[in-house]
Amino acid sequence: MEPAPNTEALDQQFKEFIQALKSAVGSAMPHLKDSDQSQVDKAIGDCQEILDVVMEGNVKEWLS
Repeated sequence: MEPAPNTEALDQQFKEFIQALKSAVGSAMPHLKDSDQSQVDKAIGDCQEILDVVMEGNVKEWLS
């Protein structure tokens, strides 16, 4: 059975998405109990933006 085309490129792209999500969450965690929640709000916005791109599913754009 032949592998699907671009699987390595897609794997790399998803790895980058996951690393970006992990970074955003990691930057927010130390600020969860701060009175100023701007860091947490920014991280949530970053995660939402990344997940929106993933859910859009424009693979051709990712691979270009």
